[in-house]
Amino acid sequence: MINKPPDVGKKTSRHPLHQDLYFFPFRPADRIVCAWTAMEHTYRENGCLAVLPGTHKGTLEQHIYPKWEGGVNKMFRGIENFDSNQERQYLEMWEGDTVLFHPLLIHGSGTNRTSGFRKIITCHYADSSCHYIEFEDFQKPMANEYRDMYRKRIDLHDTTIQDLWKHRSRLVQGKRINL
Repeated sequence: MINKPPDVGKKTSRHPLHQDLYFFPFRPADRIVCAWTAMEHTYRENGCLAVLPGTHKGTLEQHIYPKWEGGVNKMFRGIENFDSNQERQYLEMWEGDTVLFHPLLIHGSGTNRTSGFRKIITCHYADSSCHYIEFEDFQKPMANEYRDMYRKRIDLHDTTIQDLWKHRSRLVQGKRINL
């Protein structure tokens, strides 16, 4: 669940445009899908989902921490270079509405400029034929940061990012093959 708080002027409730695949140590991408479900009305003022149509057909891009005034939340990396003139589509949704999208789709959400929280549930599904990979060099700083953050919560030595995903993943249906 993502419970986006009202912004108190720091703009830390925004989530930069990113691709989910950047954070995943498993492939192939065409066997992964995100389900993003509104638990209440989501609209531009409370930071609804924004997508760049057609970007799911592109390639995995470099992600960095945006150089935003007021900073950005930990692990909220975004696309380093993208066409800022490309049209964004804002997905205003009602309670129970669900959108499914590919992990290469560039998406994010804006600042919550209301006095209430914006609640959604997001879940990623990967086919059991997916397999773990080693991250590309440009993903390794993120993987190390994620692993270090996780280690602070649980005493894990010599843990890989793949180990963390194995720990977090659950089989929904069928037979566990690779994940």
